[in-house]
Amino acid sequence: AMFSDSFFPVWGGRERVIHECMKRYIKNANAELFCPKIKGHIDGLSDSELPYKVVRCNSLQVGRSEYLAVANTKFQKEVENFKPDIIHCQTKYGLLNYAFKYRKKYHVPVVTTIHTNYPLAYSCLKFKPLIDYAVKRVVKLLNKCDGITAVSNRSKKMMEDCGVTVPITVIRNGVDMKNFNFDETTKQTVKEKLNISSEKFVIMFCGRLHEIKNILFQLEVVKELKRHTNDFVFLLVGDGPQREELEQFVKSNNLQENVVFTGFVSDQKTLYSYYHAADLFFFASTTDSDGLVVVEAAVNKTPSLVLEGMAACERIVDGYNGYISPNLSKECCKKLLKIMHNKKTLEEISQRAFETIPKSWNDISEEYEQFYKKVMKIFAKNLI
Repeated sequence: AMFSDSFFPVWGGRERVIHECMKRYIKNANAELFCPKIKGHIDGLSDSELPYKVVRCNSLQVGRSEYLAVANTKFQKEVENFKPDIIHCQTKYGLLNYAFKYRKKYHVPVVTTIHTNYPLAYSCLKFKPLIDYAVKRVVKLLNKCDGITAVSNRSKKMMEDCGVTVPITVIRNGVDMKNFNFDETTKQTVKEKLNISSEKFVIMFCGRLHEIKNILFQLEVVKELKRHTNDFVFLLVGDGPQREELEQFVKSNNLQENVVFTGFVSDQKTLYSYYHAADLFFFASTTDSDGLVVVEAAVNKTPSLVLEGMAACERIVDGYNGYISPNLSKECCKKLLKIMHNKKTLEEISQRAFETIPKSWNDISEEYEQFYKKVMKIFAKNLI
């Protein structure tokens, strides 16, 4: 049983990880997803259109796109009728607490995945005692689990340093290796569609437009870059609560010619065509544990520029299959100018990004299944 307090129509890394793994689990096992009802709809991804069963419970909305599951009696009955051998809970609140209650009653192991670098994500609370309390709460829940996975070594170490004692297995995010046979014509078509001049160097970001993604930093870099050249466009693919603020920054700094907002894109072919049309993917998030977007860019032969010390650096060797910059806007700008002026090197790095970074979801789901078997074996042994 897969548990999560967040799923479609919320569109983020965690939700997509769940979807990709569930599509593959049902080929080898009886798998169902249990999550709350959430307002909204994504074309082609409603529950009835998914290849696996989704069971929804009531929910409380606790943020703009955050929900807390309320595991009512009917929902609990659905889980009991399903009779899971193991529960994988992707979130650290409502349904994880219910999973622990289910474990106590039916002797079923509970595992979870660390998708977020919690000490960094909670820094937005801006009050250290509150940050410490929130992190301690997560650590307490993690230490109740029978197994934990993290999507990067950085996330693993960060949570171990915070006090997590349950062994953590690193299983990185995968990617859909689908080949849409894009070519130079695709690049031109995308640029025409988005009203981007064919000569412009395209720098892309894809993700939720939220302060935790550090997009204002990226726009500061864009602002600095424009002082040196106008031959570029920063393509922002996605939507979110910070969009209005970002648009205002663009307007206030006269960057309208250099920044394009596409809005939310869920169609995979369209999204991949944007990656393919971009010359470089720029990922400045300091809270992401292992951005799916870096891998998606690589599978479309677009290398990434990431910030020093972040989890995304674990996949990248600077100047070989991507680029790493100090976390300073002027240094980032210098790096971008160097990249833009070395097109041949960029082409070589693009190819190496494609060859070395992506790993298929088929391989990743097999790693998870092996992890489940190991946890179940240890759990059963401890029950004796």
